[in-house]
Amino acid sequence: MRLLICALFVVSTVASADARPKKRHEHKRAAHSVSRPRGREHHPLQLRGPLTGQSIGLPWDGMLRMGSRLPDGDGYVIRRPARAFGTRETIEIVHRVVTEVLEAFPDTHVLALGDISAEHGGAITEHHSHQSGRDADIGLFYIEKPAGYPASFVRATEDNLDREATFALISAFADTADENGGAQMIFLDFEVQGLLYEWALDHGVGEKRLDRLFQYPHGRGAGEGFVRHEPNHDNHMHVRFKCPNEDDSCR
Repeated sequence: MRLLICALFVVSTVASADARPKKRHEHKRAAHSVSRPRGREHHPLQLRGPLTGQSIGLPWDGMLRMGSRLPDGDGYVIRRPARAFGTRETIEIVHRVVTEVLEAFPDTHVLALGDISAEHGGAITEHHSHQSGRDADIGLFYIEKPAGYPASFVRATEDNLDREATFALISAFADTADENGGAQMIFLDFEVQGLLYEWALDHGVGEKRLDRLFQYPHGRGAGEGFVRHEPNHDNHMHVRFKCPNEDDSCR
């Protein structure tokens, strides 16, 4: 049995709801190629929980056994810690992707991380899914930290969305699709997809890659696209993860 070990970067500050400095780099890292910062000391992320039998049933009709909890960290805020439990693979990938994107965009504000699952899974208020440890609500990035964020998610608009950092976050999750327990799909409002699609096209990302990534501009019901339209998802993205290979209770 092989353990998935992801790198936890050494950081010097504690996560808070305060914005990071608002001054932005003149030259950010390419949004579609987020890479791990070099020269840092790495420590494994230690999580409890077995590799088998964690996610039981379906995302909308299931439970979670001995779930792993998303750890606190620099640069993000866990909005409801009692709902920050998931499979080991889900937690490791969320932590790794979020950490790497925050390292690539050090001048952005803190990121709001929403619900994954309750400690033992099952139905929770405000959600139809999030029952078996494989759904994660992830906030968006904004040009300036909005009022009330990260305590609450905030609707993305043409005027407030940080397209570069948000596109990098979506791309980084999509790039885990071939991993064991990697991302299966992302739910995001069609209009917000359009803002990201047009920005990426204007900044050198090829149409072929964008058409694999987004439903936009083919329509809300289009069968193509890793990122799918879902109502009430204009203020966050919902990432759904695959069943881990070793988890025979997962559906």
